[in-house]
Amino acid sequence: MAVQNIAFNVEGMTTDESAGIIKNSLSVLNGVLEVIVDLNARRVAVEYDDERLNDEIIKETIEDADFSIK
Repeated sequence: MAVQNIAFNVEGMTTDESAGIIKNSLSVLNGVLEVIVDLNARRVAVEYDDERLNDEIIKETIEDADFSIK
């Protein structure tokens, strides 16, 4: 396993509900180890196994939930 960390600034994440949507969407991906959502900073940090997942899939998952990456 090769653990990687990546963080994104997310536009449109303004409520606890929207933060929960993002966290739940990412948590179900195969290879995600941890998701940390900072609602005040509008930032999402993801720890993942890059042998099973890549940053493009993580970005697409956030965008598929109707949020934008800065």
